[in-house]
This record gives sequence, structure tokens and C-alpha cells, in this order.
Amino acid sequence: MNFLEIGATAFGLLQGYLVMINKRSNWIAYIIQMMLMFAFSLSVHLYGDSINNLCYIFVGIIGFIVWNKKDEKDIKVCSLKERIIYITTMLFATFIFYLILKETDDPLPLIDSFTTVSSFIATYYMIIKKIDTWVIWFVNDIFYCITYLLLPNQALYLFALNLIWTFMAIGSFINWRKIMINNGGKKA
Repeated sequence: MNFLEIGATAFGLLQGYLVMINKRSNWIAYIIQMMLMFAFSLSVHLYGDSINNLCYIFVGIIGFIVWNKKDEKDIKVCSLKERIIYITTMLFATFIFYLILKETDDPLPLIDSFTTVSSFIATYYMIIKKIDTWVIWFVNDIFYCITYLLLPNQALYLFALNLIWTFMAIGSFINWRKIMINNGGKKA
């Protein structure tokens, strides 16, 4: 058992619950989790994840600042144009990042590339409170489950965390949609 993996799992569960109920404090748990995930990812040679998690420490600080009290319930839906842009960006950036990671000892360069890119995109939409973030996170969490099972030394705690997050993404979508509708937003 890796204490980094267990700690990241515990803080990830806390963060997942707090973001699902739309609480700003989720970003504190997020920052701690990303510190632990950075160290874990380095230890298993997932370089895309390492870069991802290092950046997320700073993204967590930004998220905490952006999620202020006055707009706590201001959730919106991405436009069709935004969806086309994020899907195209996700595909193109995954391919480019894969070309880089396949030249390293990363054991899963394609999946690592996809989860890295889709995580950044999902986090951006989480920061600006677009409900589409939960669709992206749902797909991303499925691929993270695959990643942690395929690692030479399976990361079963992180697999379990991402399996739980897959279901929490559904719950978060439902809860955010309810908040959005209750505050006069359009249905997703």
C-alpha cells in the first residue's frame, strides 16, 4: 500500500463530495489531493499525470479564488460552439501529447495523454461552473479506472476512487442541473 495513493484517495473523496454539493471548500481538499497525486504519479512514471497534477495545485488556488460566495449558484450550460471547441481541442491535444509521451517510459502514453488533456478541460469548465464539466469528468474517470488497472503495479485505491468519481460525476451533474434550474437557468 502506498500512503500517497491512500491519502490522495481520501482527499479525492472529500473533494468529490464537496464539489458535488457546490461548496467552495472543495478546492482546499483538491489542492492537498493534487500534491499527493503529483508525488504518486512521479513514483509510477505517469509523466502526463505528473505535469497535470503539478499544474492542478495552482489551478486549485485559482478555483478557490474564482468560486466566491456571490456566484456560488451561478451554473450554466456550454453552447454548441463551446462543445465543438472543447471536443476538437481534446482530440488534437491528446494526439500531440501522445507523440511526446510515447518517447518516454510512460507505460500508457495514449491513455495518459487523454486523461491529462481531458482533466484540464474538465477542470476549466468546473472553475467557470459549466455543467458540461460533469460529462467530461464522467468519461475521464472511466479512462482513469482503466489506467490504474493497467499499471504494472495496479493502483487499486485510485481505481476505486475513480470508480466512485464516475458515479459522483452523475450525481454532480444531477445536483448542479437542479441548482441551475432552481436559479432560473436553462435545462442541460
